[in-house]
Amino acid sequence: MAGRITAQNQIRINDVIFTTTGKVREFLASQPPGKLTLGDYSDASNPYASEYSIDDLRGGIGVNILDPRTDLDRAWYATTQLRYKGRIVLPRLATLTDEGPGGDVNVLYEFKEEVYATFGTAVHVYNNTSDSWGSSLRALPNSATDAAKGLLYPSGVATLTLVIASGEDVDYATASDVWARNVLDIKYVVFWHELLWGIDNGGQLYYTDDLSSGWSTDAKLQLPTGYISGLIVARGADQEFHIYASTKTGLFIHDSVNQRFVETDMTEQPYHSDGGVGTGKWRGNIYYPAGNAIYEFQPGASTTVQTVGPDRDHGLPETRRGVIKKLLSSHNDLLAVLDASTQDGLTSVKTRVTRGIGSHHGVTLGAQKGFGLIMGWDRQGWEVKWQSGSADKPIITADVNNAYNENRMWWLSNQRVYYMVMPQDVVNPLEVPSTRYGSSGTLETPWNDMGARNQSKLALSLLLETINPSSSETVKVEYATNYTESYTTIVTKTSTGRFLSGGITPSDSHSDRSSSG
Repeated sequence: MAGRITAQNQIRINDVIFTTTGKVREFLASQPPGKLTLGDYSDASNPYASEYSIDDLRGGIGVNILDPRTDLDRAWYATTQLRYKGRIVLPRLATLTDEGPGGDVNVLYEFKEEVYATFGTAVHVYNNTSDSWGSSLRALPNSATDAAKGLLYPSGVATLTLVIASGEDVDYATASDVWARNVLDIKYVVFWHELLWGIDNGGQLYYTDDLSSGWSTDAKLQLPTGYISGLIVARGADQEFHIYASTKTGLFIHDSVNQRFVETDMTEQPYHSDGGVGTGKWRGNIYYPAGNAIYEFQPGASTTVQTVGPDRDHGLPETRRGVIKKLLSSHNDLLAVLDASTQDGLTSVKTRVTRGIGSHHGVTLGAQKGFGLIMGWDRQGWEVKWQSGSADKPIITADVNNAYNENRMWWLSNQRVYYMVMPQDVVNPLEVPSTRYGSSGTLETPWNDMGARNQSKLALSLLLETINPSSSETVKVEYATNYTESYTTIVTKTSTGRFLSGGITPSDSHSDRSSSG
């Protein structure tokens, strides 16, 4: 039988009477406690509401479910630029060059301030004035596998030379109309110590200073045939520059004194079919890709290896996952060329380093038929620079150079060559009116439950601030709920200023902001 209370300011719990300090008040138990605000009051001070501001996403893409404690500067996926504090703008304009002769372009390379491309087995040079790839300059014996430029010494005279390897022979030029061929099965080439170095598919390293007089034999990579992925020159632990062999099982450094390849701390991960493809360097470190994982390797007294690729956190959307084909250095970013047009399996990759940093894990996610991407990493976050159509043929290669007196990134996708003007410093988009932008971009935020999954929530309002849209240059905001990507449009904005909306259906929300112009 329930007990009774006979006096005011009392409660009875388990037949024990307690006296309260005030009147008993009713409240909704599911409602979170109010916030305590000291000092200036803002919209975020509302005791029963939280503010989610999407105006600084410099943390980059890769977070699908938001943690409000750490991820407020992150997006799930975006093709808009995210580098600017307080501004989200369209991507930079990608210019599609003349169609050219057709076929895959395996090599793009700058030589004497012009861009050379290998369409299939034909070498062409781009005419920047007429936007034309012109007629073939040279017919290669096979599709190109690598290219390099540097000084060679025919008859003892230093001559700037473009070298294109094809895995069969080496074709080289001192001018667009002066070509010759060296008969040796070289697959990858690099210049170092005033010599041209080349390696064949079996891992045998050669060198020469004059392609008209043959090669000398050097080190042999002690790996099976077909394991070599490329050659690169980078700093070693002794602070001197050395040749590195990038392979499907990691990095090996060349010991020129003893004519051998030596293992590095980047040889402890297992075999990967795409391991080392397109290995690059940026700001003093070597970056080794394996699928869409990227390992940052810093040799020295305290060698470090860590994963920095776009596969971290929640990775990339399913149709954007793929294989990195090339890593490039630019003024502001490490650039990654990623192809997601082929099917591949799920692979787990692990490195273990014994010099104080423990274990690092990277996951190479299965590549689905989908998009080609060019992405940039500035040590703060990953940003998509460009995205292909979903049915395009593979994106294969890229190059960053200053041909035609303009800093550009060049790349091949769907058997066509594109270029994009790249910034040479960090710029404020509002202060550089000459910047040219792409026609559209999309920003997709993470699913957000404001850190309280056990409570239903109501989106009270949306504030959208825009600059310079018009009837033909619009900004559209849509939302989805309950982890179902079925979007409802809130507003399509066509004028400068602010828009304030009413409430959104209660549940976990996920917004998508698209813009075009």
